[in-house]
Amino acid sequence: MTSYDRIPYGGWSYAFTHPDNLATIARLYGLPVAPVSSCRVLEIGCAAGYNLIPLAFSLPDAQMVGIDLSARQIAEGRQIVDQLGVGNVELHQMDLTEWDGSLGSFDFVIVHGIYSWVEPAVRDSLLALCHSALNPNGVAYVSYNTYPGWHMLESMRRMMLYHIREIEEPAARAAAAKELMGFLMNATENASYRLSSFPAAYEHLLHGYVNGILAMPDRTDALFLHDELEEVNDPCYFHEFLTHAAKHDLVYVADAELSTGMTDSLPEEVARDLAETVPANGETGQYLDFVVNRTFRRSLLCRQPLRPAKSIDPGVLDELCFAARAKGLLAPGTDPEAASVEFVAGDGAKLTTDHPVTIVAFTHLKAVWPARCTLAELQNAAYSQLIENNPHLRADLYAALTGADPERQAEDKRLLAENLLKAYCTSGELVSFHLHPGSFSTGIAPRPAASPWAVWEATQRETVTDLRLRRVKLSPRPRSLLPLLDGSHTLDDLVGLIEGDEELKELWSAPIVPADGPSVQIAVGDLRGQIALALEELAGSALLS
Repeated sequence: MTSYDRIPYGGWSYAFTHPDNLATIARLYGLPVAPVSSCRVLEIGCAAGYNLIPLAFSLPDAQMVGIDLSARQIAEGRQIVDQLGVGNVELHQMDLTEWDGSLGSFDFVIVHGIYSWVEPAVRDSLLALCHSALNPNGVAYVSYNTYPGWHMLESMRRMMLYHIREIEEPAARAAAAKELMGFLMNATENASYRLSSFPAAYEHLLHGYVNGILAMPDRTDALFLHDELEEVNDPCYFHEFLTHAAKHDLVYVADAELSTGMTDSLPEEVARDLAETVPANGETGQYLDFVVNRTFRRSLLCRQPLRPAKSIDPGVLDELCFAARAKGLLAPGTDPEAASVEFVAGDGAKLTTDHPVTIVAFTHLKAVWPARCTLAELQNAAYSQLIENNPHLRADLYAALTGADPERQAEDKRLLAENLLKAYCTSGELVSFHLHPGSFSTGIAPRPAASPWAVWEATQRETVTDLRLRRVKLSPRPRSLLPLLDGSHTLDDLVGLIEGDEELKELWSAPIVPADGPSVQIAVGDLRGQIALALEELAGSALLS
């Protein structure tokens, strides 16, 4: 019996593992990839399928296969698959070191949360499996803990392991470890005594670890035990991972969160100094890890003899779709030609541009979110809106917008693509790139249907997984609506179902308390309107199929 049989991991969805993301990044670096919509995916260490099953719903024509050593987790996952009627998922109890190829070959291999948590011999088998299971043009995703950041986190782990060294019961181990961290936080906070050579740094480290990791909303004891207190947790430097991958004829492509491996997010002077610091035979990514004190990587690998390009090919953007919801709307009456607009993402990343087509294109993407638009669609939408909203445009710009100046159109396309790429390399929260158009509905059908996985998951936890594989926290009313959205009910039906259920009726008739205003009592006759608003929230969260 494994530790995962005793305490199942549970797990979550991981958006960066989506084949759409893996294929998109591979294409940006010039690699051929399989069609995302009909691909074959292998997840090694799939647990109960909490990542693989929602992935199957997002790609209904793809084939998902998961393996895990834990018989208990595989049994749990198969029960969920049967309950939800997922026809494109297979789960197998299997030791990865005994892989024999009988499950076939795959376009994408996902290995999340395994590499750093197994012995060296198993890590060798893991990368060997990635090589043997991948199709010639396949892409593997491997996540792992990294130094230098983990040098500091390791001190927290070792203190906890020492404190719980004689405790065997899992729940008691988790409780005791958290108790120790709480004690250390209290002992160092505003202390009048200083025993450490670097007291402020030590206090900051303790509080950052507890508040940033242990206090995460979804951090269950199971995840804490397996991620932080597992017997093996062996971080490595990025260059060591690259060397290990090369021994198995695997080549590094980029990181699944592309911007974290780029210098675009750094201040210009820091990026310039970094480029001058890296020796001729050095790995820029390793030095970038030194700068940001990286603790975790999600690296993409391909098989030799494939060779990723050294830089991104902007021409690939013609193949892609884009989505964005960064804030930065033009002020009413502002001339786009004279404006310089700063778009700001939820993570604080920024893009500033004075290119009119880019400004209107980003504004359009925010308006149609979470819909994805091609480069041509974005340029056409921007031109249409510029003509409609600005009747007194300069003659040369008007000529470009109406097709009379193809050279200006080509230049606008180049600048738009350049700005999209700059934003993406700064942060995926500014704009996201996609090869796949998405399997979610951005509109509301006459008989709306929600993702079956989200419906099931809403009964288990606070957050639900959308059809992009991202976790979403819903307000109470849209959340209560999910189980009713099976594709058989009209809006009028939904009104009747809510009015006929006392618990739902109470929820939907309760006052809404806006974050910045007083309570507002919803009129009973406005239930239809409130349901429509809730459906819009679900559609905006990519939860409707």
